Amino acid sequence: MKENIQKPGIDDQTLELLLAKMEQKYGCDFSQYRRGTIKRRVYKRLVLSGVSDCQTYIHLLEQDPEEYKHLIQDLTIKVSCFFRDPYVFEFLARIVIPEIIKTKEQQHDRAIRIWSAGCAYGEEIYSVAILLIDYFEHKKKDIENFDIFLFGTDIDEEALAKARRGIYEEEAVLEVKKRFLDKYFVCKNGLYQLKEEVKRLVTFCQHDITSSKQISPPIGVVCNYDLILCRNLLIYFNVPLQKQVISNLSRSLNPGGYLVLGEAEFLFKEFEPLFDTLDLRAKVYQKKGER
Repeated sequence: MKENIQKPGIDDQTLELLLAKMEQKYGCDFSQYRRGTIKRRVYKRLVLSGVSDCQTYIHLLEQDPEEYKHLIQDLTIKVSCFFRDPYVFEFLARIVIPEIIKTKEQQHDRAIRIWSAGCAYGEEIYSVAILLIDYFEHKKKDIENFDIFLFGTDIDEEALAKARRGIYEEEAVLEVKKRFLDKYFVCKNGLYQLKEEVKRLVTFCQHDITSSKQISPPIGVVCNYDLILCRNLLIYFNVPLQKQVISNLSRSLNPGGYLVLGEAEFLFKEFEPLFDTLDLRAKVYQKKGER
């Protein structure tokens, strides 16, 4: 006879209480994330914590603040590597970055501002930094003639701490071209350390992309970004939150600025008049209007 094993319970009312407490304590608003995703990840924490229901888990969180950190880590998705989806980065290298710099030179504007939203461990924004350095070297232009502002933001401070260290396992660099790997990384004891010339271009800070109070990271001071990457985040939000995030990103972009979404993501019809689609496969869109 099979043993009747009781699975930990997660009722909707108690789940809402848990999410409200997380927002109150840490400013992390998961209320509009897809409920199926949230429940699966909370269930995982209940099992690992050995508690039988969500109410008991809330009591555990009050007694053990470290568990909050574990919960945030499990609720945020971190599947990343350098140059994830090489086609996207080839398009950035061939089209987007040259156009950004050409426009800046024409307008005598020194500032280049790029934001990676939901940057996880930093691989995406560091990949963009490598492309920028490579472009300037290839064109024999002095990167010091520009003020480069690259921002990586995430809701998970522990992920950001790892990003700041810039040390990665081999799995993270499998898509890196050999010449980039040899030039911008130091391999030691099976780990890959980014060189300082790449790390110094990037600033990491905590920011909730779903925030209704801050449409872009406060560390950026102003919102006029030339390129925003928000890849593979929207798929975890419900439709109203997806629209809110896209609206915020649109407002944060310069006219003529570029927005990059994930492979399974798209612009809703109400936003299509604001953007030109540059490459549907790469999910690169350009905001209309004169710079």
